[in-house]
Amino acid sequence: MPIDSDFHSHVSRSSARKMAQSAQEKGLRILGLSEHVFQMSEARSILEHMALEGPLLTFPAYVEEVCTADQDLGVEVRLGMEVDFIPGKNEVIQALLQSYSWDFLMGSVHEVDGLQLGSDNKWGREEGEALWLRYFELLREAVSSRYFSVVSHPVRMRTGNPFVPSTLDEELERLAVEATRCDVALEINGYDVLAYPSLVRRLASACVLHQTPISVGSDAHNPRQIAQAHPQTEAILRETGITKVRIWKQLVAEEYHF
Repeated sequence: MPIDSDFHSHVSRSSARKMAQSAQEKGLRILGLSEHVFQMSEARSILEHMALEGPLLTFPAYVEEVCTADQDLGVEVRLGMEVDFIPGKNEVIQALLQSYSWDFLMGSVHEVDGLQLGSDNKWGREEGEALWLRYFELLREAVSSRYFSVVSHPVRMRTGNPFVPSTLDEELERLAVEATRCDVALEINGYDVLAYPSLVRRLASACVLHQTPISVGSDAHNPRQIAQAHPQTEAILRETGITKVRIWKQLVAEEYHF
């Protein structure tokens, strides 16, 4: 059986219904929708520095849209949110989520001490490597916070920062050890699989070594990107010895073999 879930996708540039229809057309069984928390109008006052990716939503409207998206379709849609992890703001962000019945919450580090990933900066090697190490420190903090079901795109620092430290494998292992200890999944992200397959392969190897649960998500921002890298992802996972994918329902973890 192939990988038939996708637990990282967005709706603000399309709609939950269109994303679900695409998932059905591509043969998926379960789609986890996870719009950015910074796309919610209730969160803009504390996350106004994050660039909008589409029209603003409200939490109630988003929840209703997602929860009705799979009506009369042959795919099950589950309710998630991609939530920024930012020291000094996490308690306020988390308080916004408490009124809703999530299936999963995805923690993401999109900035390092105020510097957003992918920023057009011209770093030298020393600064670039230091940013990688700080990024991994924040990822471990996100894991150990117990706020999240899964922590997303653990090698995304590569966007705009080519200065991968020589200790990358050790950092990936430290992250995997912490994720296993906390029973938090690490994401095999489709965008990263297409952009940085060798780094994702090293992430998968660390997860195998430490028996860390993994989740698979395309990071789709439009319907055609649903499951956009599933064949390549499956190849990497099989190559490294991973045969199980984690998914969630009402914050309870499930796993299936592929």
